[in-house]
Amino acid sequence: MELNDFVKVTGVWSNGNGPLYHRLAQAFIKAIVQGDIAAHTQLPAERPLATALAISRTTVVAAYNLLQQEEWVESRQGSKTRVRPQPAHKLITLHSHFNSVLARSPFFNSLFDEAQPTIDFSTGTLENLPELPASAFALSQAELTVLLKERGYTALGLPALRRAIANYYNEAGLPTTENQILVTTGAQQAISLVAACYLQRGDNVILENPTYFGAIDALRAAGARLLGLRVKQHGIRPELLRAQVEASLPRLIYLQPTFQNPTGTVLPIFQRREIVRLAAEFNLPIVEDNTLADLALTQNTPAPLATYAQAANIITIGSMSKLFWAGLRVGWIRAPQSVIGRLGRVKVVNDLGSSIINQAIAAHLIPETNQIKTLRRTELGVKLELLEGLLASCLPDWKWVRPPGGIFLWVKLPLGEASAFAQVALRYGVVIVPGTTMSLDDSHSDYLRLPFSLEAATLTEGIKRLAAAWEAYLPLLETEPRVVQVLV
Repeated sequence: MELNDFVKVTGVWSNGNGPLYHRLAQAFIKAIVQGDIAAHTQLPAERPLATALAISRTTVVAAYNLLQQEEWVESRQGSKTRVRPQPAHKLITLHSHFNSVLARSPFFNSLFDEAQPTIDFSTGTLENLPELPASAFALSQAELTVLLKERGYTALGLPALRRAIANYYNEAGLPTTENQILVTTGAQQAISLVAACYLQRGDNVILENPTYFGAIDALRAAGARLLGLRVKQHGIRPELLRAQVEASLPRLIYLQPTFQNPTGTVLPIFQRREIVRLAAEFNLPIVEDNTLADLALTQNTPAPLATYAQAANIITIGSMSKLFWAGLRVGWIRAPQSVIGRLGRVKVVNDLGSSIINQAIAAHLIPETNQIKTLRRTELGVKLELLEGLLASCLPDWKWVRPPGGIFLWVKLPLGEASAFAQVALRYGVVIVPGTTMSLDDSHSDYLRLPFSLEAATLTEGIKRLAAAWEAYLPLLETEPRVVQVLV
């Protein structure tokens, strides 16, 4: 395991009670029990781990000593500290490669940790709009009566919802039939289904770098080899994509062309046409993740990639959770009918079909999409202004480019490592996503992702805490050992 892997598996370890060394030791024990750290694994050297976690070397030494006293690790004279084999009853044995790739983001980890942070900047969720009353998420007695007569299994999705989604695309200028829609349990399942359907272990996949950590996890879980293209001011460059395609012969391309997560960039129309032509030339499927595409801060955004080549194998992913409400876990895939059939069979193996009650509610809401987009534009514009003002006031050395849409700021730190700073932020009650979590190769270490979708009070308090954490982090940089070059 690499040093960054150890940092990831410890999760939000410092968010709790007791001395830091005890909390760190408990995090290692938990990772060993869950199988994230295998027997005989060599633990990192004390000083590099201390630097990565933004703590003192003394804290790491004390944690290692405690682990050794409780016989979780062993350290012999002149050798490194290694995890001891444990009795079977002490371990949760997970014989699966999924252990090494899943749930490594701060957000995914927080879903499983009992101690929840006070302020969570690791995810971007929106509260339900006041203009959408609770009744909008309910069904009438008559509708329920009809649904309850159904078997409850809708492999491709509730017909009413599939029609509503198809109409949504038709009104947006992308001709779509009901047979081109597969309903999923959120966009994350959609990505996983595509990965399971198209990929075998060792297949190459090209995607943006940085990109959405959920896509990284899903594609790696399928055994894919991920090849990244750097995201510029206007997304990836088609000529670099062509060179990568010719060199690696990928099985799939995964892109977020509109309000890319985390950078917020938008692919211009010219680049969209070039990329679509390239994919058609090489008969290469494109996964077009438009999860954030409805959250524009300006009036006009380019059409989906599929608009520019309707006969091409472009798999467009959409979701209800970002625009309407995070708890409405309804997503979909728009693709050629033959592809929908294949994906539908994979989905049946996974869950036999998504909840029809949620789908019926979504079918009512889809026709309101344009109205909700307008309301969200106003809401997010105000919140973005607030977050930018707070950063300019409290953390003036941090830099970012204002996005034209989405819900995230991609912020560059003036110095230091975002992953180490994230450890300090945890001790101030804030969870953030360092750039390494969003990258394929642990690059972008001086970036972090901040959401501006949270309520005003949370944004205000969160940035104040981050400012305090930053003040605590800066002196740690001065104590790091420096490399001295000697000329002979």
